[in-house]
Amino acid sequence: MEDQSAGSVYDRKPECIVLGNGASLKNFDLKSLGTDRVTIGCCLAYREWERIDWYPTFYVNADNVVLKHQEKEIRKLIEDKKCKGYLISRSVMDDWEDFKIEDHKEVFFLEDLRINPFSLFKNVLNFCSGSVAALFACDIGSKVHLLGFDCDYVELIPESIQKDDGTLIITQTPTENPNYFFDDYQRTGDIYNKPNGKKVHLQSWKELSIILKFVEDMYKVVIPITNYNPKQSIAEFFETKLIEDLPF
Repeated sequence: MEDQSAGSVYDRKPECIVLGNGASLKNFDLKSLGTDRVTIGCCLAYREWERIDWYPTFYVNADNVVLKHQEKEIRKLIEDKKCKGYLISRSVMDDWEDFKIEDHKEVFFLEDLRINPFSLFKNVLNFCSGSVAALFACDIGSKVHLLGFDCDYVELIPESIQKDDGTLIITQTPTENPNYFFDDYQRTGDIYNKPNGKKVHLQSWKELSIILKFVEDMYKVVIPITNYNPKQSIAEFFETKLIEDLPF
């Protein structure tokens, strides 16, 4: 990207580590990544970051339902300057009428990137927060490392019920949550979209791989992506290695 977007945060494109929230990261030490590398995290993982006192470089959340129902926590994340940059949906501004965006140059909006001719986002159709984070890394980075993207959701865990509008609500904080790398990722009262792992998440990763292939064929620009998770899911779209093979 050019100066019109988040790419201007760095003078030269760095390698980026994109963190999913899948159970495959349950025993991974996030703090081992340090703070010098460019890291990107998503959605409700900030609950674990707060617990271990470590935060990624960028925070990404493209889920309008989660943004709406966790808007106070996410706004505090921004105002406390826990990360260097934030990529979210403009939908949250409906709840932030007093939020002066001109005072927060570190906040970027997905809707703006999707109409930015210098951004890969102009090609996006389907997306989830994880694929948005990965595409953002492709925009600002020279090489992308993907960790913790499992896409093998249990669609309806015992601690959740479906509401009339189709969203789900957590009725009790899970003691064991099979979908995430820490068990209280979701807590009592949380409202969220049904994962739709195959229809939404997996499809968005497939489209991301197609976008990158198009960019390579059309513009001769290669953005290397490595997935460090041998689970079936996104391994079919990207070069895949074991997490033990991380080069750092």
